[in-house]
Amino acid sequence: MKLIKVLVMFFIAGSIFTSCQKEFTLDNIVARGTLKKDSTNECLPSFVAGTYKTDTLLKPANYIDVQVNITTAGSYVIKTDTVNGYSFSASANVATLGLNTIRLLGSGKPIVSGLDEFKVKFDSSFCYINVPVTGSSTPTVRPAVYRLVGSPNACAGATQTNNYFQTIATTVANTVSIKVNVDTAGSFNISTPLVNGVSFSKSGTLAVGANQTIVLQAMGTPIDSGNIPYPLVTTSPNAVSNCGFTLMVQATPPPATFTFNCGSPTFTGTYQAGQSTNGNTVTIQVTSINGGSYTITSNTTVNNNGVFFSNSGYLNPSPNPQNVVLFASNSTAAAEGTFTYTLTGSGTSCTFNRVYTAAAPVVMDTITANINGVFTTFNENSGSGLDSTTLPGYTLLVIGGDNAQTGTKGMYFGIGNTTGVFTAGTYTVNQGPLIVVAAQYTDANAVDYTASTDPTFTPQNPFFSITITSINATRIRGTFTGPVKDNNGAGPGVVNVTNGFFSVAR
Repeated sequence: MKLIKVLVMFFIAGSIFTSCQKEFTLDNIVARGTLKKDSTNECLPSFVAGTYKTDTLLKPANYIDVQVNITTAGSYVIKTDTVNGYSFSASANVATLGLNTIRLLGSGKPIVSGLDEFKVKFDSSFCYINVPVTGSSTPTVRPAVYRLVGSPNACAGATQTNNYFQTIATTVANTVSIKVNVDTAGSFNISTPLVNGVSFSKSGTLAVGANQTIVLQAMGTPIDSGNIPYPLVTTSPNAVSNCGFTLMVQATPPPATFTFNCGSPTFTGTYQAGQSTNGNTVTIQVTSINGGSYTITSNTTVNNNGVFFSNSGYLNPSPNPQNVVLFASNSTAAAEGTFTYTLTGSGTSCTFNRVYTAAAPVVMDTITANINGVFTTFNENSGSGLDSTTLPGYTLLVIGGDNAQTGTKGMYFGIGNTTGVFTAGTYTVNQGPLIVVAAQYTDANAVDYTASTDPTFTPQNPFFSITITSINATRIRGTFTGPVKDNNGAGPGVVNVTNGFFSVAR
């Protein structure tokens, strides 16, 4: 039985704790950014790899690719919700700013066939991606069979919405509508190549019917004015030829003359000291009788708390006030307090105030305990991690840290179960076959003292226990106590660990 104990401790206390300790040395900076998507919140672009069949476990070949605009380098976690018994996730470090393609690996197995919609989440952004699941033989969702109305010539009834202007970026209001005749229901994708700085696309599912309207979303900024031809590309399996449309792009309009109304600004996003304003906006009103192009900016250097607002675009001529959305710079707010912003444009100005709340308190990772009655901290490289490879059939939640200043190498302890789900409660080395508990303390002389669940589940007294008092997606808190022994837990040397406390990030 001693040999079995040694082997169990080798896997649990040795391999797990060593790998966990290495993990804690990684850079703790959290990556920031936004998922790339279209106006309907569909991931753009997106790629689904592999085949998905009911009651079939996903393999490494099952993954999705999404694009992320990284604004702060660091570690990231990108994941989807769980739909129909499976999900996708990715976690790593990213050092390159700008657009990055991230691969999310699938896990689980689909339960029923159909078209599953997943919500991909990263930072404060999200987008949707569809994954088709087939049964044992016949796919439930297949590509639609459809014809563009007007093929092979100009698309019949193609209609552009809103104005397109040279050098002015398109918005969600810039679309082109076309008509399709659908013979067989299913999925579709219709797009154009990038022409004159702008492209159009739309994907989804179609029902059987004639003269159905599909609204293509514009993306990009027109380079030149004029009548610009766009060919359409479809995924219809029987499309002999496709149609095209002509987009009218107007010359850059003259500057608009407008007046401000900043009396009731509407804000989105978080305004807090120490937090990035990436994605934040403020909406104000302007009135422009003649219409035209506009550029509005706030004070960029004085009393702005490190943040400024701006946007440019086109104003329709109207005697009535129009909403204009200004985007905050991707900057970190410097301090709490009230800051005054002065907007300028069209030779006039207005002001509004924005209150920034105090910085959120920094929650430090903490692990402390009395070691043979001596209060000791283990706050260096402290943290927690999951391991599902070292002990077959178990997922391990490992917690620990070091104290190199006193020569103590570390205190590490963990809980393992067969479900991978951890909740508040007390876990002991006497728990039973579905839950294992282990601990390892290494002293200044590099002597390991361990405790672990006996593979024969023979009760131990006294015993080592871990109590989780609270656990959520970002932090786990609790206590630990009990004896640990040298010689892989056989003794005779004993270290008594009492009054242990931990609060670490997940």
